[in-house]
Amino acid sequence: MSEDILDVENTQEENESMLNNNMEETVENTVEVVNEAAEEVEKATVNAEETIEPENTLTDSDTEKPARHGKGWLIILLCVLAAAIIGVGLFFLLKNTGKYKGFKKDKASGIYYKFHTVHEDAAMPKTGDYVGFLFSMRAGDSILIPMIPNEMLMDSIGKNDLYAALRMMHVEDSATFIFNGQEFFDLMMEGQEYPFGEDPLYLDVMLYGHMPKAEFEKAKAKYEAEMEELKGKEVDTILQYVKDNHLGQPTEEGIYIKTTKRGNGPQVKEGQSVTVHYVGRLLDGTEFDSSIGRDEPFTFTMGAHKVIPGWEIAVGKMRVGEKATVLIPSSMAYGERGNAVIPPYSPLTFDIEVLKAEDATAPVLGE
Repeated sequence: MSEDILDVENTQEENESMLNNNMEETVENTVEVVNEAAEEVEKATVNAEETIEPENTLTDSDTEKPARHGKGWLIILLCVLAAAIIGVGLFFLLKNTGKYKGFKKDKASGIYYKFHTVHEDAAMPKTGDYVGFLFSMRAGDSILIPMIPNEMLMDSIGKNDLYAALRMMHVEDSATFIFNGQEFFDLMMEGQEYPFGEDPLYLDVMLYGHMPKAEFEKAKAKYEAEMEELKGKEVDTILQYVKDNHLGQPTEEGIYIKTTKRGNGPQVKEGQSVTVHYVGRLLDGTEFDSSIGRDEPFTFTMGAHKVIPGWEIAVGKMRVGEKATVLIPSSMAYGERGNAVIPPYSPLTFDIEVLKAEDATAPVLGE
């Protein structure tokens, strides 16, 4: 989307220019119509004078009075006609400019809109389709959400919502929409209070992707089948790895811990600040993370749930100075979702060394 979409000052100048151009065009058209009407009335007057022959009983002064009287009514009729034409022109001008200069109002949704680019031959999303779009949210000079990408299923909550706006667009269209801020927050922001009172809410949107409902459901079914296959293979993969690497028996949570160096320090406890070195790998040996590679030990608080569950269980069974190889099933790691570098349903191994474990310092009263 071009930068001028988000430039409020440029948008206002463009709206003023468009309004002035529309007004000038309306006035010019009105003048042209009035002039044409005047010419027609003049022709009609001349024809009427030529066809009417005064009777012999009337004097010249008597014949002039009816003619002048008729021209007076024609002038009044001409003025009424001109006023009507001007009124109609202004009505349509105001109707087209609407409440917000440069924006039109969608009757079905009540949303005001202005398109910057339009691709009429492209697809338009419907309820149930999957869409991808860039959007920003602003009110006046305040930016609530900067321009970010988003992907979502098209739903249908109410008239004054984001889905109604997206259904007005074609793929690769860009537009600005104006909403009633509190109504939008009630529908799309779980009823949060709109912080800008009566100020309108602006959404700048560029629709870049679209997948019809039937195609999305087919892709979803395929993905779920692949996930079930990975889930089914995980147990066999773990058992084979345990056998090949002699990891012994698992904990009740299904975690395997093989000590490679015994520690002489105390066992790690809940609530302690624990510092470790580690290397994380997939079962095929692919390394995805390493504090040793960064030459920067990692510190976390036991029981604070800031690391994957398998980590707290495994490290909680180790002593300071101890080293171990730990195998964690996906249910205790990143599960069915995985992350940017870890595929779904991936069991993980970690080589962990506990460097120190310290009790949290209690705050001193008065400090």
